[in-house]
Formats: sequence, C-alpha cells, structure tokens
Amino acid sequence: MKNLWNEYDPDVLASAVDYFASFLEEPNKEVVKKWVEENVPANEMFLEDMEDGDFIDNEELGDPFPEFYEAFAPRSERWDEFCQIYEEIFGAWLQEWENFDHSILKEVIELFQLFVKVPDEEINEWVYDNINPSYELQCAEDYESQIDIIYSMMGEDPFLDFYEAFAPDTSQWARCCGLLIDLDAGEIEEICSDEEE
Repeated sequence: MKNLWNEYDPDVLASAVDYFASFLEEPNKEVVKKWVEENVPANEMFLEDMEDGDFIDNEELGDPFPEFYEAFAPRSERWDEFCQIYEEIFGAWLQEWENFDHSILKEVIELFQLFVKVPDEEINEWVYDNINPSYELQCAEDYESQIDIIYSMMGEDPFLDFYEAFAPDTSQWARCCGLLIDLDAGEIEEICSDEEE
C-alpha cells in the first residue's frame, strides 16, 4: 500500500496519520505514519470532514481498525467513543481486558460482587465476558461513577443479564437500580416495580 500513498498529495497521508494518531494519548506520528502506509488503503476521504461512522462503514477503506488496535492498544476517551460507534455498526467491541491494568477489571468485579450477599467466583468470569473494557472506567472515582460509565457505554442490558444470572438482592443492588432508573433504564424500572408488588 505504501506505493499507492506515493501517488497522492502528501497532505492526504498526513491527514490519515492525524486521524489515527487522534486515538492515542501520546502518539509517535512517525510510527503511526509507517503503520498507515502499510495497512490503510490510500484515499482522499481523510481530507474530508467525515464522522467516525463514515470511516467505519466504508468499503473503500475496508476495516483497518482491528489491526490498529492490535498494533497500538489505544487507551483514550477518544478511542472509547470510537469503539461505541464501531460496536453500533459491526456489533463488536474492539478493546480487550488483557490490554488494561488488571486493577480496573478488579474494581469492576468488586462492583458487581456488591450486588450479591455471598461472593460468587462466576461473577469474575461474567464481568470479563460481559462488560466492555473502557478507558473511562479507570477514571471512575466511586461505584456510582462506574455504573454511570457502564450504562453510558452499554445501556441497561448488562445489568438485566446480571439480574437473570445471579438474582442480586442486596441494598447496593437496590441503590444501583435507583441510579439506573434515574438514567431512564425502563426495563430495570419494571423489574423493581414487579419486586415491590
């Protein structure tokens, strides 16, 4: 692909490098440039004012984003936002827990363990398989912030799945439901209403 980039104005390649570098907190643009030359089809679309979804759902560009993740393992708020759009289009979350500080995963596991009276080892695996890793989670100051971040990324589905799998019944779960209802989690509200009857 490198030869194809040489057929375009240098501004095209520079714009492509800027686009991919925007996902990294401290990008080395020379490294990003080399990766773009070798992995991304040359295209003038990078000069246009396009949304992330336009790049993701573009046959000419293909799908270089999984390879980008493999090469750089980006961890930034910008990449989190991109991953949400990517998941909406392709149904796949690009980030993996292996590339995150294990303390973040531990904190999320501890959050969900609060919702049951007896610690359950299966919750560890459930969190790993069902909660999307996110840069924002490492910035969460308390469990309320964690709930808010998970809901903003994934909606109420993971909380509904957890309810089905583990029948949570602690005061922390009730508080979690209250927070979710405040965030307009309609199905969680129905569950709480049914339990009160």
